[in-house]
Amino acid sequence: MMRKGLLMLLGLVCVLAWPVGQALAFSPYTTWTMGPGRHLYMTQDAYLPVDEVALPLAGAEDLFLAPDGALYVADAGNGRILRLNERFEVMEELGKGVLKSPTGVFVDEAGVVYVADAGKNMVVLLDQEGNLLKEFGRPSEPLFGQRREFLPRKIAVDVRKNLYVVSEGSVDGLLMMNTDGRFIGYFGANQAQMSLKMVLQRLFLTPEQLAQFVKNEAASPSNLAIGDQSLVYTVTAGTVRTRSIRKFTIAGQNLFGDLYGSTTFRDVFVSPDGLLVAVDGDGKIYEYDWNGTLLFVFGAPDKGEQRLGTLSNPSSIVRHGNELYVLDRDKNAIVIYRETDFARNVHEGVQRYMQGFYEEARPHFEQVLSANGLFIMAYQAIADADYKEGNYAAALQNYRYAEDRRGYSQAFWELRNEILQRWLGTGLLTLIGLWLFGSVFMRLERRAGWLNPLREQLQRLGRLRWVDDFVFLFRFIRQPADSFYFIKKDQRGSVGFALALYVWVVLVRLLSLYVTGFIFSPYASPTQIRVESELIYTLLPIVLWNAANYLVATISDGEGRVRHVFIGTAYSLFPYALFALPIAFLSNLLALDEVFLYTFSTQLMWAWTGLMLFLMVKEIHNYSFAETVRNVLTTLFTMAMFLLTGYILYVLFHQLTDFILAIVREVMLRG
Repeated sequence: MMRKGLLMLLGLVCVLAWPVGQALAFSPYTTWTMGPGRHLYMTQDAYLPVDEVALPLAGAEDLFLAPDGALYVADAGNGRILRLNERFEVMEELGKGVLKSPTGVFVDEAGVVYVADAGKNMVVLLDQEGNLLKEFGRPSEPLFGQRREFLPRKIAVDVRKNLYVVSEGSVDGLLMMNTDGRFIGYFGANQAQMSLKMVLQRLFLTPEQLAQFVKNEAASPSNLAIGDQSLVYTVTAGTVRTRSIRKFTIAGQNLFGDLYGSTTFRDVFVSPDGLLVAVDGDGKIYEYDWNGTLLFVFGAPDKGEQRLGTLSNPSSIVRHGNELYVLDRDKNAIVIYRETDFARNVHEGVQRYMQGFYEEARPHFEQVLSANGLFIMAYQAIADADYKEGNYAAALQNYRYAEDRRGYSQAFWELRNEILQRWLGTGLLTLIGLWLFGSVFMRLERRAGWLNPLREQLQRLGRLRWVDDFVFLFRFIRQPADSFYFIKKDQRGSVGFALALYVWVVLVRLLSLYVTGFIFSPYASPTQIRVESELIYTLLPIVLWNAANYLVATISDGEGRVRHVFIGTAYSLFPYALFALPIAFLSNLLALDEVFLYTFSTQLMWAWTGLMLFLMVKEIHNYSFAETVRNVLTTLFTMAMFLLTGYILYVLFHQLTDFILAIVREVMLRG
């Protein structure tokens, strides 16, 4: 842990000292990368703004890089498509008089230009000279739906000449069509998001009241791109950040999990080398590898300063060679960014790594780490190279820095096999030797009585109240029901020892987080553990259970007092207090494929604890089985109501605070 902390500090120093970082003074933004804990950390500039090319545009909506290297711009305000050469000079004007308001453009290898015309609500096909080939509007197939509108805004075409159309408001995803305008089906639909507010509305509002609210529907894709393998990429504005970019197979399966995205994405582009770039409405540019790993985030909005590299209203993005082209709708210009030496090292390393050439990628990522020790992608690549070379100890360390549990498990499995092959025989002989020594010692001790003084000391200690209470804990393992009976009759247990048990439980919870193996830990590093939050998560259920159970028992003929519930609950948590730490230590000896041992042990511990709580309620309150079940369920419901009430009060308090602050600000402004 200390080494990792020093490494992070060194990385930050390197970021600040790296020569490219001097360009930060000339760029209007800061560049970020994904680092430890899956958080963003400042890094060296990846791209620097080099030019801003003004064009004769009016509300340009889309930018497309054709296979021959030409750039096509959808000039919506002028009703045309412009073709630009590599110097951004207008070479041709296409579709003038045919198009009304083009918002999406795509060009295939044959030179056919596909246009999504928002003004006509039609898809238009043009040849290389701009002549009309065909156009079609709303599909007539029953599968499309009788009441659905056809509002094409963006378009892409795969190698099989299937058209993928972004239709505004289409909650079912992209529209798949053929070149004759026949509707094939929907593709790549997003999932509807359910917020806590919506859940509460569904629980407490009538169907008539729910009908007055906007329906919870999936967001419509905002834009799309197609890679070399006909994989479809979509971006969706207005959805959750982690699902804003999706990558679909031909069968429509999403290959991306949760990734760091944006809620205002405008466009996405996939370069032939596998790098993925996207731009959002806030002027931020995101770059990923083809697995969705975030490499860089940079950019800044234009706030009237007109600084080179800021974006006012970006609408489209393209990556060409070592440059990025961003089309700005308000500026009617293309803003050009060029990669730095640091980014070039990253890109070359990523390309070789993605192709499976781990050894060739290693030098590039080592240079990256020498400049920025927080670049987590570099640790991942170097760890894979170490694993391929059979250097499992180094791979284990780098996988942990990369926070890759799967890779760490594989390296751990191989390293554990090496250790077992080397030391298994010696370890077994040692254990046999210790067993023989213990057997001989116990036989001799029974004759000589060497441990009798120790036994007498233990007997005297056993007469102390707290020691007796501790020993009483182990009675629960054999006779839990009778043990709770003794607590109810005030014959065993004490409030003081119960408090000590609660402290024990809390300490065990915190310590288990620190000693749980990396593979099974909810935290990638001990430095990420938030002690305050964990204390709340541990103590809050205990407090709520004690309060709720006693309150429920008082109105359901329960015989237990507050003291009995308090002590009984503490003793019921003994299985967790006893076994949580050993299970945590056990997790350090297991690989990911052996997760069933860890999960089974954990589930058994919690089941035992739950059974103890159930028996506590039954014996303390003198319930039948059915009454106990009813009490437990009612207690859990009451706990949920406590939490809901607390949440509502929290929201109301914040609303009241905001209201008071607004009044104060108004008075100060007027006074």
